[in-house]
Amino acid sequence: MAKLRENITLFIEKNLVRMLKYSLSGFVGFASLELLTYLGILLLGYAYIILIDIIAFTLAVAIEFIFQEYWTTHKMGEHHGRIYGLIIRLLKFEILNVIGNAVAIATQFSLFKYFGLYPLIGNFIGSAVAFPFNYYIQMRLVWKIRMLS
Repeated sequence: MAKLRENITLFIEKNLVRMLKYSLSGFVGFASLELLTYLGILLLGYAYIILIDIIAFTLAVAIEFIFQEYWTTHKMGEHHGRIYGLIIRLLKFEILNVIGNAVAIATQFSLFKYFGLYPLIGNFIGSAVAFPFNYYIQMRLVWKIRMLS
């Protein structure tokens, strides 16, 4: 148990600033998601919520990627290849977000369908649930950043 506590402490110490930047960049992506979801609902209505979610998540993740690439991970990890490398990292980021945000979408949709919770609030709850997975897996697989060293 002491080793686990030590590893958690080390993880937090090594990642605190990056996690804060990641969170702020994620907030920009989340604000984009909320705006795009809101506009989609206004334009298309609730009947198209799944389509709205897919489009909003894809565009919001691309916006978030730009902040993660040029601010959060600037001068950290791997940023090889100008255009090709950037496209590969963006695609990895999008794919990993699809995996992580499947939970967010399922949460949002379930809260809306079964409890009538407004979708924008469901987005917030779902995003909070997906955060730890997204942070760790994206830092490791997109930018190859070591978490404990």
